[in-house]
Amino acid sequence: MSSSSQLPKNHDKPVPGILRSLWFLLCLVVLLIVCLLYLTDMMNNGVLSSKQVPKLPSSTVSRRLQDVRYEWLRQRRARVDWKDILNPCADNMAWGLVKDHWGKSNRSNAATSFIIFKDIRPAGEFSKIFIQSKTSDNRTKLIGGDTWRVYVRGPTSIAATVFDHNNGTYEALFLITEPGVYQLMIYLDYSLCDGFKDPPRDWFVTGDIYGTNHENGILGPLDEYLVNHGHRALNITVTKARLEAPLSGK
Repeated sequence: MSSSSQLPKNHDKPVPGILRSLWFLLCLVVLLIVCLLYLTDMMNNGVLSSKQVPKLPSSTVSRRLQDVRYEWLRQRRARVDWKDILNPCADNMAWGLVKDHWGKSNRSNAATSFIIFKDIRPAGEFSKIFIQSKTSDNRTKLIGGDTWRVYVRGPTSIAATVFDHNNGTYEALFLITEPGVYQLMIYLDYSLCDGFKDPPRDWFVTGDIYGTNHENGILGPLDEYLVNHGHRALNITVTKARLEAPLSGK
């Protein structure tokens, strides 16, 4: 039986577990130094400059992106949904038909109509205005059927999509991508569904599109097809974009 003096003496050798801990700590320190140097280099090169870092809270950015997606789909749908476009005038497109309370005295007038609400967002987000139609004697309209055109002119020029809410108010929706000062040109083309009424079937047989060669009286009242050229202008200022997240794949 061997004595304890014959056992190997390993008291002076480091414990393997301590070596592993020291090696892991050294690697961690080196990794942190490399990451710090990389971030410093990006800051110096302007990749992560303070101007490019979104200043809005993540919840606000997410909500605004959802709004953009919603309005985008809404605008696309409105331009092809002919049933929704014709809905306010579905029963008022026959030639010579005059519904109750839809007589000429109730036609809208661009000079007395006004903007009741506007929401002008930064570039890259949808903005909107609401128009309240009124008659020439300043009575508030409660029916739809008007044809409003809204143009946005400035650093970029676009045409707004107009929604008839069938209650006398009209929503103009538009997306501005460049910041700057813009002018909204607002025109009233028709009222009381005049822009949707089809002429008689023999219209192009008996004369030309202007009615020059038609029989006297076939047009009905003289102003059936007159366009109201009255318009109003509004200046707006669009600030720089605040949404930095890409819309692709969303």
